[in-house]
Amino acid sequence: MKRREFMGAVGGAGLLLATGTSLAAPFREGRHYRAIQPPLDTGLEDGKIRVVEVFWYGCPHCYNFEPKVQAWKPGLADDVQFEYLPAPMNDVWALHARVFYAAKKLGVLDEVHQPFYDAIHDQGRQLRSEGAILRFINQRGLDADEFRETMRSDSVRRQIVTATEAVQGYGVSGVPTLVINGEAIVSSSMAGGHDEMLEVADFLIDRARS
Repeated sequence: MKRREFMGAVGGAGLLLATGTSLAAPFREGRHYRAIQPPLDTGLEDGKIRVVEVFWYGCPHCYNFEPKVQAWKPGLADDVQFEYLPAPMNDVWALHARVFYAAKKLGVLDEVHQPFYDAIHDQGRQLRSEGAILRFINQRGLDADEFRETMRSDSVRRQIVTATEAVQGYGVSGVPTLVINGEAIVSSSMAGGHDEMLEVADFLIDRARS
């Protein structure tokens, strides 16, 4: 075998070894993620996998995680449905959850989601009251009166109740947390970092297909 052929064969074997190692990533329940027992119904049709990010707009870790999530989502397969779940763990978190659900109901989530994060973490704004939030909404060129009414609507209140029950059902104690198909949760403290969270999530998504 010529030197060039030998080196090519070695490189190919190394690639195969690396790929095999990746596929057999040693992510273990109880260390890198926690199983949800019993698994919760996702409400999706068979063959669909639900991935939920539990978050809070005021959380700096969620803010830093968001660009990674945005880069990761386009690579998800068609059988994966990604959703955000704002965690209403106290009054301020619930207020911010109402912002999320109101923006979603009005069809302006893309205009509110990242800017709301930026206003808190880049601009240092204290968006912890309805008045402050409505000033932010008005500055975004949106109808603040309509937004206020939507935030106070019964449908949004029901979504807050549902979100509270979901967070409790998943057993989430901090954010950001990813919930994979109602079967497992992973956080940065479990996985070892934000990039690692997504690696574990990919592993759990693949496992959910089996």
